[in-house]
Amino acid sequence: MTKQSFAIKNMMCAMCVAHVRKAIEALDGVTDVNVNLASSSALIEYDESKITPQQIKEAVVAAGYDMDTAPLSGAEDSGEDEKKKSRGFLGKLLGR
Repeated sequence: MTKQSFAIKNMMCAMCVAHVRKAIEALDGVTDVNVNLASSSALIEYDESKITPQQIKEAVVAAGYDMDTAPLSGAEDSGEDEKKKSRGFLGKLLGR
């Protein structure tokens, strides 16, 4: 399994995030997807023997967005950091 973060272009709202996530999740070989609007990125865990970044990009383009096939640096760490930041931010909003 490979876990990499890719830049996603043209996302403007939560619905965009949902469309991108759904398009990527539907692909055979993808095991986990975390799409982040704030960083315009998607952290994707996939089986490189079943699917390539180019094939993932084709699904993202078909959904109406764009994706760089070159992984972002620090991909594995950034996804976890973004999840922690989101939980912390939501906790503050909810008064927790």
